Amino acid sequence: MPAPTADLRKLAMTRYVVYVLVAAAVVVPYLYDLPLPFEPSPWAEKLYRQVDKLPPGSHVLLSFDYAPGSQEELYPMSVAILRHCHKKDLIPIVMTHWIEGIGLSKNLCEQAAAESKALWGKEKLSGRDYVFLGYKPGFSNLILNMGDNFKGAFAKDFYDQPTQDMPALEGVGRLGDIDLAIDLAAGSTVEMWIAYGSDRFGFPLGAGCTAVMAPDFYPFLHSKQLVGFLGGLRGAADYENLLEKSGDATRGMQVQSVTHLLLIVLILGANAVFVVGLLRRKGGK
Repeated sequence: MPAPTADLRKLAMTRYVVYVLVAAAVVVPYLYDLPLPFEPSPWAEKLYRQVDKLPPGSHVLLSFDYAPGSQEELYPMSVAILRHCHKKDLIPIVMTHWIEGIGLSKNLCEQAAAESKALWGKEKLSGRDYVFLGYKPGFSNLILNMGDNFKGAFAKDFYDQPTQDMPALEGVGRLGDIDLAIDLAAGSTVEMWIAYGSDRFGFPLGAGCTAVMAPDFYPFLHSKQLVGFLGGLRGAADYENLLEKSGDATRGMQVQSVTHLLLIVLILGANAVFVVGLLRRKGGK
């Protein structure tokens, strides 16, 4: 086998340099908070304002309809919205249509309640300050049942506490009594909540989804069937920015921004080297 030429050795070294630079671009933002300001999108701001204007004691239904595969994008926005609810003394009512999402939703509720005392100095108790209903099969039929008799659809919460006389659900007899609902989804449940929920029972609905799904929901925003929207990790970072409490989404966007900037520089640099080499070869003839 012939020995590697100088050009091949140079190419191999260049590849290793690129690997090191990309690794640094990913790691550095996690070690140091980089000042990369950005403006929240108008749709994220609308959803934030919908939550922020609610008076204390209002009920916000949160449907976390995703599995661990979509956790990186949807978990941070779930955390941010729950934090906002606890900060404003709203009552989040959490459920999921995905059986794989039970553990995630349970952890979210307990994490947000535990953080509330540290962040806002407010102790939040299950059944009094928030409700975790858990999972129940049915999808559209479940939403219709909740619309007619909310506590009949969920006679007990996830912790086997009866919902009939639960303080956190006082005044909630059906879906129309909800002040705001938000569906964070990795599937088609947003359309289901629109068709069988908000359009039928008349409550405001917001949504969040993975970035690849985001373009599908702009028609619902323009038709005002959604009052606000968060798209992917950027949407979660927008909400954290508005809440003035940075988290995993903001840090993740810093990683993306630095890495994308590095890739642009590398592409421009590679093209510049190619053009210079081409001009030199032409000049040598």
